[in-house]
Amino acid sequence: MPMRQVLLVLVLAAALLGGFFFRGEADHTVSAPTVIVLSVCVLAADLLGSPKSRTARMAAALIAGVLFAAGWYLGGRELDAAIDDCAHRSEEVRAALAEHQRRTGSFPASPDELVGFEWPGDRLLRGSPLQYLRTDDGYAIWYRDGQLHFTATHEHELSVERRYE
Repeated sequence: MPMRQVLLVLVLAAALLGGFFFRGEADHTVSAPTVIVLSVCVLAADLLGSPKSRTARMAAALIAGVLFAAGWYLGGRELDAAIDDCAHRSEEVRAALAEHQRRTGSFPASPDELVGFEWPGDRLLRGSPLQYLRTDDGYAIWYRDGQLHFTATHEHELSVERRYE
């Protein structure tokens, strides 16, 4: 396979993965890096397409854009599933943290210390949307879904707040 075709396949794969990765942001916006990656993939696909056929080059650029959009869609599906997992299992997380505190006398420094417990919201290219922080007097867990910020502590169950940024 000629080097031009190998590079084109790599650019098309990067378009798919780029869309998937950038849609994984919890704020649901299109950031400048997202636009840059999409533009670079489309331009690179155009430049790596057949030098003898403008139609083939345009088709390569179009395919890069479509693959980015497909990755964007799939990344959004994964993010939605991860956020749903966090929402459904937040009380299970709080119970596991409380059990760890009962057993050891303190809350864990990180979720990795919860032996045998699977932290919710696992994703392919990004970590869980559910964040954890041990504080001086307990812990805080939180995740975002667009403008909605969900938080819980060792004293308070999951609550939601709408934030305008």
